[in-house]
Amino acid sequence: MESFETDVLVVGAGPGGSATAYHLARHGIDVTVVEKAAFPREKVCGDGLTPRSVKAIEDMGVDTSDPGFEKVIGLRTHSRRTTISLPWPDLTSFPPYGLVMPREGFDHLLAQRAVKAGARLMEQTEAIGPRFVDGYVAGATVRPAGERDAEPAEIRARFVIAADGAASRFGKPAGVTRDPKKPLGIAARRYYRIDYHPGPWIESWLDLRDGDLLLPGYGWLFPVAGGRINLGAGLLNTFANFKDVSAQHLFDAFARMLPPEWGIGEETAEGRVLSGPLPMGLNRTPQAVPGLLLVGDAAGAVNPFNGEGIAYAIETGQIAAELVHEALITDRPAVTMQYPRLLEDTYGAYFMVGRWFASMIGKPAIMGRATNALLPRRGIMSFALRAMANLSDGRDGDLQDRMLDLALRLAKAA
Repeated sequence: MESFETDVLVVGAGPGGSATAYHLARHGIDVTVVEKAAFPREKVCGDGLTPRSVKAIEDMGVDTSDPGFEKVIGLRTHSRRTTISLPWPDLTSFPPYGLVMPREGFDHLLAQRAVKAGARLMEQTEAIGPRFVDGYVAGATVRPAGERDAEPAEIRARFVIAADGAASRFGKPAGVTRDPKKPLGIAARRYYRIDYHPGPWIESWLDLRDGDLLLPGYGWLFPVAGGRINLGAGLLNTFANFKDVSAQHLFDAFARMLPPEWGIGEETAEGRVLSGPLPMGLNRTPQAVPGLLLVGDAAGAVNPFNGEGIAYAIETGQIAAELVHEALITDRPAVTMQYPRLLEDTYGAYFMVGRWFASMIGKPAIMGRATNALLPRRGIMSFALRAMANLSDGRDGDLQDRMLDLALRLAKAA
C-alpha cells in the first residue's frame, strides 16, 4: 500500500461516510473513502427508513423503486391492551412512505452512489489513527485490514471526516469523548423467515414483559423484501438498572412475548442475534477539531425518541460536506469549525426534548401507564408519530406541525 494525497479523507463507508463522499464528489472534490470491511457487509440495525431517511437518500439520487426495498406506509404500535395503526403524515417536506432494506445491501448501494459521483473507495483498508501536522488533523495512517504486520501508509488530506460508527475510535486521539450526560442505547436484532408478515407496516411494542415483569425498552418487527423480518429490541441507559439488563436478555424476552403461531424460533432464524450501541442526542464532543469533522453515529447523531440513525448520518454527512467544500474553494479552513454550531442549530432543540423523553421511558412504570392512557387516542398518537420521527413542515404546516414547531422553539429558548 502506497502513500498518497487527497483533498478529503472519509473514514468509514456507512451511510454517513458515503453521503459525505457523495456530496463532496458531486462538487468535484477529490475525496477518498476507506472502509475496513469489504462490501457487502453486515451491520446491526433495524433496517428501517422513516420518510426522513427516504428524503435523505432521494437527495443522493437513490432509486427507491429498487426491488431490494420493502415499502411501508406507517407504524403499527402494540401494547398489552391496544394496537393502533398510524400512517406516515402527508407532508410537503417528506414523502408519505418509509422503506426497509438490510444494511448489507443498503450500505453497499450508498457507497456505490458515492463512487458513481466520483469518490475513490478503498475497501478492506483500516484507518489506524489520525495524522497530525502542527496539531491539525491532516490525514490518517492506514494499512490493509487484518494485516497487523503490514507496513502502514499515509493518506495525506486537507480535511478528514470520521464516519467510523458508534465505537468511533478514530476521533479519540484528537480529543473526542462521549458526553455521559446524554443517552446511550443498546439494541439487538435477528432475521427470521416466517409466515407472519405485517403488510406495509413497521411494528413496534412499547411495553415489553418477561412474564409479569415490565421491562424497559421497546421491540420492533420490520418486513424485509423477500419474505423475511427483522426482529429486534432496544434499551436506553436512562433505565436505573441498565447495566443489569443485556440486549440479549431483552431480545429473548421480547421474542417470547410474540404469538407462538408466528413461528419465531431457532428453526426459522437466519443468522445470529447481533447487538450494538446507539449513541444518541449528539453525545460525542467536540464534533469538530481542526481538520476533523464527525458525522453520523461517530458524532452521536441518533434520534433519542426512536433510535433512528440513518437519516441523521446522511444529513450530518451532507452538512459536513457543504462546509468542507466551502472551506476548500475559499481556502478558509476555519469555516469547518462552524460545524458544531450548525448541528446545534439543526438538531439541538429537538434532541434536547428527545433526551427528556429518553429519561421518561427509562422508567418502566411511567412508560406503562403512559402507554395504556395514550395509545388508544389516535389524535395524540398521530402527533406523537410526527414528533418521534421528526417529520414536520414546520410553522408552514397544519395545526400539528405548528404545535410541534412551537414546542421546539420554546425548548430552544429555554
